Formats: sequence, C-alpha cells, structure tokens
Amino acid sequence: MTVKKDSFLTPEEVADLLKVSIYTVRRWINRQTLPAYKVGRGWRIEASEFESWLSENRQGNG
Repeated sequence: MTVKKDSFLTPEEVADLLKVSIYTVRRWINRQTLPAYKVGRGWRIEASEFESWLSENRQGNG
C-alpha cells in the first residue's frame, strides 16, 4: 500500500484502508496504539507514521 508522504489520514480513511470498523480505529487511538494528532475536534494520522505502524504490527504469514 502506498500513501502520499507528508499527508494525513482521517480515522475513517484508516478504517476503510484496513477494512475494520471506525470504532476499532478510535479504540487504537484512545489506547495510544496508533499514533494520531488531535486537530480541532477530529483526529489525523500522519501517512508515514501509519505505514510504519502498519509494518511494525504486521502478523507473520504463518
């Protein structure tokens, strides 16, 4: 997966990319599992940090 560098994703976009519930993404943010920044009333996830987080949390292929 390639995400444009120096861009930010919303929790909804992350949920769509990973095919998980928005509530799951919000739980990750609240537990500080997924790095995110509070901007106004919403959250933003830096694309490069998301890719790093994704590769660090990848499960083995069996």
